[in-house]
Amino acid sequence: MPDKKKQPLDDVRYQHHAATSENRFPKAKPQTEPLQLSGVWRMESTEQADALLGGTAPGFAYRREGHPNATSLADALRSLHNAQEAIVTAQGMSAISIACMALLKPGDRVVLAQPVYGRTSFFIKQDLARWGIQFEDVVATDLTALKNAFRTPARMVIVETITNPRLSVPDLESIATMAHESGGPATSESGTVVLVDNTFATPVLCQPMNLGADLVMESLSKFVCGHADAMLGFLCGHKAVWQRIRQTMVSFGMTSSPLDCWLTQRGLASLPVRMAHAAASAKAASEAIQGHAAIDLLDYPGLASHPEHAMARKQFGESFGNMMTLRLHGGLRSAQRFIAAVAPNIPFCPTLGEAQTTLSHPCSTSHRSYSDEALAALGITGGTLRFSIGLEPTDWLIEKLTEGLDGVTKG
Repeated sequence: MPDKKKQPLDDVRYQHHAATSENRFPKAKPQTEPLQLSGVWRMESTEQADALLGGTAPGFAYRREGHPNATSLADALRSLHNAQEAIVTAQGMSAISIACMALLKPGDRVVLAQPVYGRTSFFIKQDLARWGIQFEDVVATDLTALKNAFRTPARMVIVETITNPRLSVPDLESIATMAHESGGPATSESGTVVLVDNTFATPVLCQPMNLGADLVMESLSKFVCGHADAMLGFLCGHKAVWQRIRQTMVSFGMTSSPLDCWLTQRGLASLPVRMAHAAASAKAASEAIQGHAAIDLLDYPGLASHPEHAMARKQFGESFGNMMTLRLHGGLRSAQRFIAAVAPNIPFCPTLGEAQTTLSHPCSTSHRSYSDEALAALGITGGTLRFSIGLEPTDWLIEKLTEGLDGVTKG
């Protein structure tokens, strides 16, 4: 005898779509951007499907093509950067890969304004070199060398707002002017594309589009997210260079995750406040420890002694970011002593931009693929440590850094 309490399957099959909050409470508006994990959207007709997938109508069809959380985050960041177009990608390397694959062809030449992130150099010199892409290394802050490099027009120049890990500050406006005078204004087919990696600065400190950049990328996994729980990249730019950008992202499967977008948009809301505190702490800490006997060299753009301090002030104003780099006397052994002395208060993490202060060792992480000669040219040694200053009280931070440095001299 059938169970009368059990509702027939046909009566309940997939009725969840009729009980969504959107249908039950159509006038209810969430205060924060809702997380939407759907991988696919229903089509009302073949005409609508064609329009959505063809990009001639707003909306969503399949997550690889785009989704609400990515669109919301991209729009917010596009506005902050004063850009015409923007996408959110799976990670920072996805953003730079998309730009290169959309705009470069065999035989094209890329000027790398060094130092750049180690994986960026590897991507250009190893991966894209197999596709016939040529490259030239030039010191990012040497305008004379850059001018000479642009005597032969380049299809792209890649430069960082604050370089990794030595924290030099290139003159972005001058570089963009020279690049465009040499190769012509950038389009999807011709000219010289100025691509700026703005990860260390974030839009709080600098908006490179206002200084002449054609494309700006950031690893949102860092300080924009700020909580080390998401991995995303961002790319924005002018319409003139955008023709193949979005389609390249879709074709190579570099679309972002809704959850990571939602987490990062949550972090973006507090980015200005977090950056203000972290930058102030980094400046105070660099001033407090710069004379310590264990330190061979201290890099922080906010110090008057920094070679590009005037340029940093021109491009950033009165805030100089949360990154600080030390080169310790004694090389690798001293770095190892410092790492041991500060753990677990300042953990060794091969990333940056968290709420907690962290340190990294470039020779064993971001720049591990570099030759000894290349490292020496960049001023990186086994004793180089890069710090991402977080949100702890400034006095506590100075105390822990001093303890670590004392541990080096007493070791």
